[in-house]
Amino acid sequence: MLKKMISLSISSLMVLTLAFTLSLTLLAPDASAASQNVAAGKVITSNATLTNKALATDGVSNDSNSFAEAASGLKYIQIDFGASYSINKVNLWHYFSDGRTYKDVIVRLSSSSTFGSGTTTVFNNDTNNSAGLGTGTNAEYAETSAGKTITFNPVNARYLRIYSNGSSVNAYNHFVEVQAWTLDSSYRQKNVTFTNPDWVMFPQTDASIQNVITNMKTYKIKYQMIDVGFFDRVAGTATYEDTVGGAVDGTADPAAYATLSNWVAKSRSYDPTMKLIGSINGNSSLHVQAVPYSDNKGVIHTPTVSKAVMHDRIAAHAKYLVDTFGLDGIDMDFEPLGPGARSEDYRLLIQKVRAAIGPTKHLSICGNPFSLYMPDNELTQFGALLDMIVFMDYDTGDTSGTAPYPANPYTTDAASYQLAIKDNVKRISNALSTTNCELLPLGQGISRLTQWHQAYENAMNHSIAVNNAISEGAKVAGSGVWWFEGAMNDATETQQFINYWINGTP
Repeated sequence: MLKKMISLSISSLMVLTLAFTLSLTLLAPDASAASQNVAAGKVITSNATLTNKALATDGVSNDSNSFAEAASGLKYIQIDFGASYSINKVNLWHYFSDGRTYKDVIVRLSSSSTFGSGTTTVFNNDTNNSAGLGTGTNAEYAETSAGKTITFNPVNARYLRIYSNGSSVNAYNHFVEVQAWTLDSSYRQKNVTFTNPDWVMFPQTDASIQNVITNMKTYKIKYQMIDVGFFDRVAGTATYEDTVGGAVDGTADPAAYATLSNWVAKSRSYDPTMKLIGSINGNSSLHVQAVPYSDNKGVIHTPTVSKAVMHDRIAAHAKYLVDTFGLDGIDMDFEPLGPGARSEDYRLLIQKVRAAIGPTKHLSICGNPFSLYMPDNELTQFGALLDMIVFMDYDTGDTSGTAPYPANPYTTDAASYQLAIKDNVKRISNALSTTNCELLPLGQGISRLTQWHQAYENAMNHSIAVNNAISEGAKVAGSGVWWFEGAMNDATETQQFINYWINGTP
């Protein structure tokens, strides 16, 4: 992220465009819903006479004697959800008190009540195709009070059919409870963005701030990362303080957050639910490891304090920002990341910041998505310390080819860009799976070609990639866009983000 910040001029950032405000009617009415059991209370039909059919969807799954019963032979029950939903889990209970095994259990979803076209089989343990619905590959199982949980990639369907053909005890079919769960898409409204540093460096009108927050609501932004400065740099510039008479000693220029109080107060008044996070930035050589750093002009900057003192000062400043301005937490962006000693030192700094701001405040970092910078085993170690990692997927398409941002060999067009992001999201999700740390993949947020970005690095391709990763098992807590000033004034980018991410479909 810092590379991009350097390339932006302060004069261009000082202009806050107010002309572009989107209507929330662009959002689908049922977008971003939490998972729900759409079979609950629904009427059941069957190819047999059912006894007590309402019991199979009454919400009672812990009473083995509370079942709908169908006659002997291959029978099914069918549930009409009343509308089409994206289903990714079915829970099923048969009679379970004696641990019996039911035969030819087949679970199918369809968009058609006749189960002709648009039908998907998500479970089938009929291994000899005696039911004539295809040879099953799933194993038979003994019934328990926990029931059977069947998970699968999301299927758009209105109807559910569940077959069975008697059990190991008798020829009858007993359905204690059936649940069909919609895909939990609440993560589509828990997004993140980063604000223009000028917005808390210079006074903004109430109307300007309200316009920004209104547009953030369009993007379903839950986490507003407020840029509050780069350690040991003159605020709003790429100039290190040691080149203008100062020192690299872990201090921050107060000009970087001169009007932060007003920005926080107005942001909260316009959206009390949004989390306001202070984004602190630094150089990993200078501030994480406290070793000399040569900038892109060949100027060497040398820390004047030890690593321990550097970390203490950064942690103290994080606490100051949280306590003084009422922030909900801290996001840390110290680049470039790196494995080994640099990673170990970064975790030491993170632990000091956590101790300073307290256990209940949000703490996250930004990271480059490549394993070169954060291998899987180190990702897991970071995840154990953090609430969230925001991965800067927009670096995936970087073509500069210079350290620390070498060009990704995948990214030559939209298809390869999608593949690289999908693979990175899956890798990171898997590495964080044993922790409570959330993953938020971050897109560029601007559809135009820039010095650092290709035209295919847009919200559409980024969202498609993340959606594909989710369909293959990745877990994300949201998504988002970098540098909100550009995103909110880019009509193409905004519409793509709404269509492909918030609503989940084009």
